[in-house]
Amino acid sequence: MWSGRWWHAVQDRLPDGASVAPVIIASDKTQLTRFLASKSAYPVYLTLGNIPRAMRRKPGQHACILIGYLSVDKVLFHESLRIILEPLKQAGRTGVEITGGDGLVHLVFPIIACYVADYPEQCLATCSKYGTCPKCK
Repeated sequence: MWSGRWWHAVQDRLPDGASVAPVIIASDKTQLTRFLASKSAYPVYLTLGNIPRAMRRKPGQHACILIGYLSVDKVLFHESLRIILEPLKQAGRTGVEITGGDGLVHLVFPIIACYVADYPEQCLATCSKYGTCPKCK
Protein backbone atom coordinates (compact mmCIF):
# COMPACT_ATOMS: atom_id res chain seq x y z
CA MET A 1 0.00 0.00 0.00
CA TRP A 2 2.88 2.36 0.66
CA SER A 3 4.49 1.63 -2.71
CA GLY A 4 4.43 4.32 -5.36
CA ARG A 5 3.06 1.92 -7.98
CA TRP A 6 0.01 1.01 -5.91
CA TRP A 7 -0.70 4.60 -4.99
CA HIS A 8 -0.38 5.89 -8.57
CA ALA A 9 -2.50 3.04 -9.96
CA VAL A 10 -5.34 3.93 -7.61
CA GLN A 11 -4.90 7.71 -7.90
CA ASP A 12 -4.99 7.57 -11.73
CA ARG A 13 -8.54 6.16 -11.60
CA LEU A 14 -9.87 9.12 -9.60
CA PRO A 15 -11.13 12.49 -10.87
CA ASP A 16 -8.63 15.36 -11.01
CA GLY A 17 -8.01 16.86 -7.57
CA ALA A 18 -9.48 13.89 -5.69
CA SER A 19 -7.58 11.91 -3.07
CA VAL A 20 -7.59 8.31 -2.01
CA ALA A 21 -8.08 7.23 1.60
CA PRO A 22 -6.91 3.60 1.85
CA VAL A 23 -9.09 1.86 4.41
CA ILE A 24 -7.65 -0.97 6.50
CA ILE A 25 -10.16 -3.39 8.01
CA ALA A 26 -9.09 -5.71 10.82
CA SER A 27 -10.87 -8.39 12.83
CA ASP A 28 -9.84 -10.78 15.55
CA LYS A 29 -11.98 -13.26 17.44
CA THR A 30 -12.10 -12.43 21.12
CA GLN A 31 -13.53 -14.15 24.18
CA LEU A 32 -16.28 -12.19 25.91
CA THR A 33 -15.84 -13.86 29.28
CA ARG A 34 -13.13 -15.75 31.10
CA PHE A 35 -15.55 -18.30 32.52
CA LEU A 36 -17.35 -19.53 29.40
CA ALA A 37 -15.09 -20.21 26.44
CA SER A 38 -18.10 -20.52 24.13
CA LYS A 39 -18.98 -16.82 24.35
CA SER A 40 -16.95 -15.00 21.71
CA ALA A 41 -17.27 -12.21 19.15
CA TYR A 42 -15.53 -10.90 16.04
CA PRO A 43 -15.04 -7.15 16.46
CA VAL A 44 -14.25 -5.29 13.21
CA TYR A 45 -11.93 -2.29 13.33
CA LEU A 46 -11.24 0.41 10.74
CA THR A 47 -8.21 2.64 10.28
CA LEU A 48 -6.72 4.60 7.38
CA GLY A 49 -3.59 3.67 5.49
CA ASN A 50 -2.35 7.25 5.25
CA ILE A 51 -2.00 7.40 9.03
CA PRO A 52 1.60 6.43 9.88
CA ARG A 53 1.93 2.87 11.16
CA ALA A 54 3.50 4.01 14.44
CA MET A 55 0.36 6.06 15.21
CA ARG A 56 -2.12 3.40 14.02
CA ARG A 57 -0.74 0.84 16.48
CA LYS A 58 -0.99 3.01 19.60
CA PRO A 59 -4.37 2.82 21.36
CA GLY A 60 -3.87 6.29 22.84
CA GLN A 61 -3.77 7.84 19.36
CA HIS A 62 -7.39 6.76 18.63
CA ALA A 63 -6.46 6.02 15.00
CA CYS A 64 -8.50 2.80 14.94
CA ILE A 65 -12.26 2.63 15.51
CA LEU A 66 -14.69 -0.21 16.17
CA ILE A 67 -17.25 -0.32 13.34
CA GLY A 68 -19.19 -3.46 14.24
CA TYR A 69 -19.22 -7.12 15.18
CA LEU A 70 -19.22 -10.05 12.78
CA SER A 71 -21.34 -13.11 13.35
CA VAL A 72 -19.48 -15.98 14.99
CA ASP A 73 -21.61 -18.33 12.89
CA LYS A 74 -19.56 -19.39 9.86
CA VAL A 75 -22.59 -19.21 7.56
CA LEU A 76 -23.39 -15.60 8.53
CA PHE A 77 -19.78 -14.32 8.67
CA HIS A 78 -19.70 -13.01 5.09
CA GLU A 79 -23.21 -11.56 5.25
CA SER A 80 -22.29 -9.69 8.45
CA LEU A 81 -19.16 -8.30 6.81
CA ARG A 82 -21.14 -7.23 3.73
CA ILE A 83 -23.66 -5.33 5.87
CA ILE A 84 -20.93 -3.62 7.92
CA LEU A 85 -18.97 -2.53 4.84
CA GLU A 86 -21.98 -1.51 2.70
CA PRO A 87 -21.63 2.25 3.45
CA LEU A 88 -18.00 2.13 2.27
CA LYS A 89 -19.01 0.76 -1.13
CA GLN A 90 -21.06 3.83 -2.05
CA ALA A 91 -18.50 6.23 -0.59
CA GLY A 92 -15.77 4.52 -2.62
CA ARG A 93 -17.74 4.90 -5.84
CA THR A 94 -18.86 8.52 -5.52
CA GLY A 95 -16.36 9.97 -3.07
CA VAL A 96 -16.99 11.98 0.09
CA GLU A 97 -16.36 15.67 0.61
CA ILE A 98 -14.18 16.12 3.68
CA THR A 99 -12.80 19.28 5.21
CA GLY A 100 -9.04 18.87 5.55
CA GLY A 101 -6.63 20.28 8.07
CA ASP A 102 -6.05 23.20 5.71
CA GLY A 103 -9.72 24.21 5.98
CA LEU A 104 -10.46 23.35 2.33
CA VAL A 105 -13.04 20.80 1.21
CA HIS A 106 -11.48 17.81 -0.57
CA LEU A 107 -13.10 15.00 -2.53
CA VAL A 108 -11.85 11.78 -0.92
CA PHE A 109 -12.46 8.23 -2.11
CA PRO A 110 -12.22 5.68 0.73
CA ILE A 111 -11.23 2.30 -0.72
CA ILE A 112 -10.59 -0.95 1.10
CA ALA A 113 -6.87 -1.49 0.74
CA CYS A 114 -6.46 -4.54 2.97
CA TYR A 115 -8.12 -6.84 5.46
CA VAL A 116 -5.94 -7.79 8.42
CA ALA A 117 -6.74 -11.01 10.27
CA ASP A 118 -4.95 -13.88 11.92
CA TYR A 119 -4.87 -17.34 10.39
CA PRO A 120 -8.27 -18.61 11.67
CA GLU A 121 -10.05 -15.48 10.38
CA GLN A 122 -8.19 -15.72 7.06
CA CYS A 123 -9.46 -19.28 6.65
CA LEU A 124 -12.97 -18.17 7.53
CA ALA A 125 -12.85 -15.19 5.15
CA THR A 126 -11.53 -17.27 2.26
CA CYS A 127 -13.79 -20.27 2.95
CA SER A 128 -10.80 -22.58 3.27
CA LYS A 129 -10.30 -25.42 5.71
CA TYR A 130 -8.51 -24.49 8.92
CA GLY A 131 -5.26 -26.32 9.58
CA THR A 132 -4.36 -27.26 6.02
CA CYS A 133 -1.51 -25.82 4.01
CA PRO A 134 -2.10 -25.41 0.26
CA LYS A 135 1.63 -26.03 -0.36
CA CYS A 136 2.04 -29.10 1.87
CA LYS A 137 -1.27 -30.87 1.11
